[in-house]
This record gives sequence, structure tokens and C-alpha cells, in this order.
Amino acid sequence: MDRERLIRTVEAILRGTGYKTARMEFKGSCFDIVASRLFLLLFIKVATNIDAVTGEQAEDLKRLARFFKASPLIVGLKTKNAELEEGVVYERFGIYALRPETLYDVLVENEMPAIFAERGGFYVRINGGLLRKLREKYGYSINELAQLLGVSRKSLTNYERGEQAVSLEVAIRLEELFDEPLAEPIDVLHSTVEANLDVTPETPLEREIFDRLKELGLGVVKVKKAPFNAVSREDEFRILTGIDERKTRSTVKRAEMVAEVGRIINSDGIFILEKTRTEVVGEIPLIPKDSLDEVRDADELIDLIEELKKEIKKQLFG
Repeated sequence: MDRERLIRTVEAILRGTGYKTARMEFKGSCFDIVASRLFLLLFIKVATNIDAVTGEQAEDLKRLARFFKASPLIVGLKTKNAELEEGVVYERFGIYALRPETLYDVLVENEMPAIFAERGGFYVRINGGLLRKLREKYGYSINELAQLLGVSRKSLTNYERGEQAVSLEVAIRLEELFDEPLAEPIDVLHSTVEANLDVTPETPLEREIFDRLKELGLGVVKVKKAPFNAVSREDEFRILTGIDERKTRSTVKRAEMVAEVGRIINSDGIFILEKTRTEVVGEIPLIPKDSLDEVRDADELIDLIEELKKEIKKQLFG
């Protein structure tokens, strides 16, 4: 399956389960699909081989997930020269990665995977408290059960404390022995990731605009691998912020993508250009940098965005 078909497959799975989606066609973007349903928001990177996802893309993906209280996901088919196994969760730079079939099982069948891949094989996390109760119920000492499983006493103690993952083989033996499900499911739709939100601007223009937005009272987080240059926030109001020297075909295409993303994640967008006339592209205002000097605070900037959007609607619909 090529990447284009893989992206279409992931989109179909999401839409078939009630998600609203927007797709990015932006070279090197840290995400390819953004999807929302009720209170759940997903930023998804699609790669035939998950090793193709770079560290820079992963860091941006985690930043967006943290900023928007969303979950990042990677969907792919291979890692190195091996196929990803169905029903197994992998990781790339701390982000869950899985096959489209596994995503289907999660979204359509409501079956969360329990097995994860690490160097050396497949593992699960087990319910340590339940393991201890079952061991005591069936009269096994720590030593006896450890010998039966072929693991050390220390390992078994760690299993019961929830401090160590269990190899798939040992987990299967335990579930067969006690005839109880012990493996803990991995909630790939509600993952928590750490992210560095303090990223240096890449150009003097970015720095100047970031500084001005901060003066207005907005929190600003730089994003490198997306159609927008930053995400800005004032309380619950969030703005996808694009920056460019001047309006080009690329600027227009980026603004259209930002409009699509904004509709899915319920956020506004704005492009601030070194020189331009004020206009609206796909509901995204394009304003000259100098306009920011006339704005006194974040509320006025938000009002400006809303007014420009209303004006364009009047022109379109009368």
C-alpha cells in the first residue's frame, strides 16, 4: 500500500466512526490528518515506514498535542525492514504508532490493544494488584510462581507492583494459569506526551511578530513543520498563526489549509505578513505586520479577526 492510499484508508476509518477530519498536503508536515469527535482530538502522522517520521516532526506533533490537549498518533505499515504487527502498539520518539487495522479495531470494534513492542520483543503491562490476589488465592508463594513462570523472584515482585512490563510469553502463561485476563489495555486515543513549548523563532520576522503577540498578552508556541508558524492562545481562544514576507501562491495554499484545520479544532487563524493589503483567504485574515501596532491587547486582535471574517461573509452573501 502506498502512502496516498494509506492516508485515504485512515481518513475512511475516522469518518466511518463519526470523526470530522481535515487533511494536510504540506510537504514535511508534522501531521497529515487532524480529526475530532465530541471531546476527542487527534493529530495523526501517516508514514508507510514509521522510521521516516523525523525527530523534528515528532517534537512538533507533541507540541500541538500538548497545546490543544489532543492525542498524537502515527499510523504506518513498517518499521525498519519488518511489517508492523496487527494489534501491537509501537513507539516513535515517544508517540504511539500502529497499523491501520489496529486503528480500525480501536475505533470500530472498541478493542484497545494491550501488546506493545520494545527492543527484544513484545510486552504487556498487567494488573499487578490482581496478579497478587490470584497468586495468594491459589496458594502460590512468590518463589513457587516465579519458578513456574521461569522468571526471577525480583521480576515477579516487580510485576505485582506494576513496576515492570511482562513479556508476552509470560503474560500468556499467567492468563492460562489463572484463567483471568491480566493485561492492561493501552488507551492510544488518550495518550499524554511531554513537549518543549519554548522554541526559538527561526527568522527575524518571526521573532518580531512573536514578541509583539506576547506584548498583547498571547501565549505563543513556535511550530516548524506545519502550514502555520505558531499557535497562539489567550485563555480559551486559540489562533493558528501564519507568518510570511509577502503574499504568494504558497501563502494562499497554507491559509486554505489553516482554515480547514481551524474548522476541525474550533480555532481561528490569522496570517501576518511583512507587507500586504488586508484581505481574507478561506476565512483566514491576511493582515500587514504594521496592523499589530494599532492593536492594544489580545481581545482587540480577536475582535479584529472576527470583524474581518464578518466583512468577507457580507461580501459573499450580501
